[in-house]
Amino acid sequence: MITLPTTSLGTLKKFLTTHRDLMFRYIVTEISKGVETKSDRVDLFKFGETSYIAACRQDEYGMMLEQALSFFIEKEMYEDAAKCRDLLTKVKVEDIIRKSQIEK
Repeated sequence: MITLPTTSLGTLKKFLTTHRDLMFRYIVTEISKGVETKSDRVDLFKFGETSYIAACRQDEYGMMLEQALSFFIEKEMYEDAAKCRDLLTKVKVEDIIRKSQIEK
């Protein structure tokens, strides 16, 4: 889990804006780990020395991956986009399987 600076909201926003490519790569990597371990959520960021944590629930994996995919395509980061697309496909397939098992 990455600890983000929290000296001020402006500093945090600037950091996240400046390093969006790194943040999205990290998020995709963490979601990939969560999918492999079948975790119901992944913890992504800790805010400074606080106890606040940003996490992504399993039902949010697809949405986060779609945002990352759009970013990678926009920035012409096609290798990252391909990895993200493949993981998104896997997440969607597993979601369909999980929902079909609940309905039985």
